[in-house]
Amino acid sequence: MTRKMGHFLFARFSLLLNTYNKVNNIFMEELRFPITKLANERFQVVVDMLLYAKESVTSACYKFTDRFYIHQQTDGGNVIVVFESKDGNAVSDTIVKQFCNELIDQQVRYNTNQQFGHIRDLIVEEAFKPVSK
Repeated sequence: MTRKMGHFLFARFSLLLNTYNKVNNIFMEELRFPITKLANERFQVVVDMLLYAKESVTSACYKFTDRFYIHQQTDGGNVIVVFESKDGNAVSDTIVKQFCNELIDQQVRYNTNQQFGHIRDLIVEEAFKPVSK
């Protein structure tokens, strides 16, 4: 691909994306991130329950309970998760971003189990069948 063609494609893509964003009312300056710094070295994450299963949120929270106190509270269609320092472990925005990534990981695991868990159950059942003579 020539340089001129690359610039043309980039400009065309940018125009299409900008048009899509305007039509769908999506503007980067309007995007809200679900992380809020609270007083006393605490952070809050608002989890949209339309995106994540309750089991995924609980599993993601559990991964951080060895280092932080985790509080959960429902608020309409959201779960508010608050991180609080424990045993000198400082809560930072990096930790909370790791939690957001863990949410995605746990949701993928949950979806995979929902879709293919029966196959795992069949394999386990077959593996533990009594041996016939």
